[in-house]
This record gives sequence, structure tokens and C-alpha cells, in this order.
Amino acid sequence: MAKNLRFIQCGDLHLGSPFHNLAAIDDRWQRIIGKAPVRAFQKIVQLAIDKQVHAVLITGDVYTSANHNLTAQLDYVRLLHKLAQHQIQVFAVLGNHDPLEAWKAKIPFPPNVHIFSAEAVERVPLLVDGEEAAAVYGQSYAKGEQRENLAWKFNRAAGDTFSIGLLHTQVGSRESTYAPCTLDDLKECGMDYWALGHIHKHEILCEKPYIVYAGNPQGLDCTESGPRGCYYVEVGPYGTTDIEFVDTSIVRWESIDIAIDGLESVSELRGAVRFAKEKVRRDIGKPTFLTVNFTGSGSMYHVINNPEATQYWLESWREEEQGKYAFVMVERLRNLARPKINMDERSKLPDSIGDYLNVFDNLEKLEPAEKAKALRDILMNRPEFERLGAYGRAISDDRLLENFEKAKWLGMQRLLEHRRG
Repeated sequence: MAKNLRFIQCGDLHLGSPFHNLAAIDDRWQRIIGKAPVRAFQKIVQLAIDKQVHAVLITGDVYTSANHNLTAQLDYVRLLHKLAQHQIQVFAVLGNHDPLEAWKAKIPFPPNVHIFSAEAVERVPLLVDGEEAAAVYGQSYAKGEQRENLAWKFNRAAGDTFSIGLLHTQVGSRESTYAPCTLDDLKECGMDYWALGHIHKHEILCEKPYIVYAGNPQGLDCTESGPRGCYYVEVGPYGTTDIEFVDTSIVRWESIDIAIDGLESVSELRGAVRFAKEKVRRDIGKPTFLTVNFTGSGSMYHVINNPEATQYWLESWREEEQGKYAFVMVERLRNLARPKINMDERSKLPDSIGDYLNVFDNLEKLEPAEKAKALRDILMNRPEFERLGAYGRAISDDRLLENFEKAKWLGMQRLLEHRRG
């Protein structure tokens, strides 16, 4: 390369999307976290200006098309105009949530923006001081599903000094409906850098060549924990590439584990949560929705199984956060703990509890995949299963195994309470 090249890779902006699975919160919280996805993209735009980048690469799913959010579209175009004012080029592909067929308002983009065709892979020059510093290749989605392996259509031109591929794809699965491909498919195309979208977690899959998921700039629910952002990339005159992840999230989703071993009172348990909250506040320093996982075994197991008690705790912890910008709101509690009991000894007793534990033991001896299949068979054979509809069919193996573990200990507690009664 004759010139240095600077660009930002981002994608899966989901502008206008609400936070998922979040209990209703009042106006004081909304003022802090409102329009978080748009504000995260604003951070990316400002970073691009501050770093004087030559281009911003957007790898699909700018919107969530089902929402038809006009305000988000207006916000997006306004920010693209801001990039245009600083002569920053924008290259974008359309993904499964914003395909070509999706509803959109007829808001013209500024001339600095190129949206790649859905009909074929396009090659577009990336100019620096009027000269081609790199070639950007991309193809968009025409519809919400893209079963074809689009990676096979990318081919580096012979005269390229540096080649960048943009693709919204699920790497590693031939059966995906999101332009499935393999790592080898991408390596064989001759690109120097692959900017990928669709997966919401930032990850560098390969460094020779760089194959990169930037993830999403703002987590949308409790499954999207940890830093969220974009990649800032510098390419030297001879193709050397430096890449840096930049956290752009407005709000963080985090999860902590608190072992109940040794906690003998409600005040000790609540104190442990309060201590954990303050550590999260110090470490992160921005608004945070927190999931607390109770683990281990101890005498507090029966208390954290009491929904009235846990709801009271949630409300009191929220009240503690009033007036704080960098709030740490405990959004949910998960009981992954177990009663304080010697299970091996208890299972040997010839009674209903012993029989109950032995049935669970037989399932526990199976490999995870076999255990998940056995549990799914049990679930599907229940007459209640049909009432679950699509939700029942969508339950993942991980969710099934987690609930099996919780049911085991909860069932044993109920049996013990019944015997004492």
C-alpha cells in the first residue's frame, strides 16, 4: 500500500430496538438509558471523527425491520450526514433484519454512503487523498433469509493493494439461513480483511487474514453481557494491520455469581449482593443491569426460593439506586444453588426422597447431549407440551439442562417440607 488506511468496523446496530426482557422501568431510568442503541452509534461516529478515519464499514442489521422505526431511520441518516461533513466514506451491507425487501422510509443517503447490491458481489474503491488505498467488496441480503453461501462469490482482483470483504454471515454452519460459510471459505477468497456481521459478540476468528466480528455496539438484553462496541483498524503502507476494540455501550448487562455457602442469615445474603453491586459500579462505571446467580449450597436455599422475599429484595435494591447515573440495577435473580444436604447419603435411604434422587441420578450419568435428548423426550411426551407451541420447540438444550438442575433441588425441598408437615 502506498498510504496509511484507517477505518472503523461496526454492525448489528439495531437502532430503535427496545431492551428485551426488561421489566418496566420508570422515567428516571429511561432518561439515562433512552435510545441507547442510537447513542452507541453516535459514539462510533464521534470516534470516527476523532480518529480521522477514511471509512466506516457497517456489516448489516442497522435496524430491526419488524419494528418499522421511522425515528431510528432519521437518526441513522442524520449521523451519516455528520460523517459526510468530515469526508468519511461509509460502506454498508444489508443483513437479515434490514434486507432490501424490508419496509423503509424514502430518506436519501448522503453521497458518502455506498450500500452494496443484493444481486451480486460489488467491488468499490476506498479512496485516500483521491487515490485507491483499498478495495471493498460486499453483497447485501435481498430477503430475511439467505441460504446461499455468499462467501464463494468473493474474489480478490489481481491489482488490489488491500482487499476488504463485508458480509453478514454465520460462520461455521452449512445449515444456517444467514449466508452460511466456513472459515476456510473466507480464507480462500484472497481478502486481507473480513468485516463480518450477524453475531452480536465481538471476536477475531483469524489473524491471517483478519476475519472479525465486531459484535453489536450496545447489548440489548441480559444474554448480551460484557463490553460491546466496534473495532478501530489501522493498516500500514505494507499491509501491516493493527486492530483495537472500543467499548461504545451506553448501558451494560452483567452477571455475577454469589455462593450461599457460609451465609447464615438474610442480612448476610443481602450484604453480599450489596458488596457485589459496589464492585460492579467501581469496575464498570456506567449504568448496569445486573443478573445475580446464587450458587453453592447452604441454609439460605429455602429463602431464595421464596418469590415474595426475592421480589421485595429487587424493589429495595432498585430504590437504593435512585438518583445515581452509574446505577447498578439488579434486574433478576437466578437460583442455581442447592439445599445443604449430603445427597449421596440421602439417596441411600429407602423412602420417596431416596427414590426421587435415584431417578435423577440415572439421568445425571448420561452425557450432556444424551441427557438433553432424554429430557426433551420427557417434555414432549407430556400433554401440556402442545400448549407451549413455538416456545416449547425453541427451548435450547442449555435452558433445558439448567431447569432440570433447578427442578431437582426444588423438588427435593418440597418433598422434605411435605414430610416435615
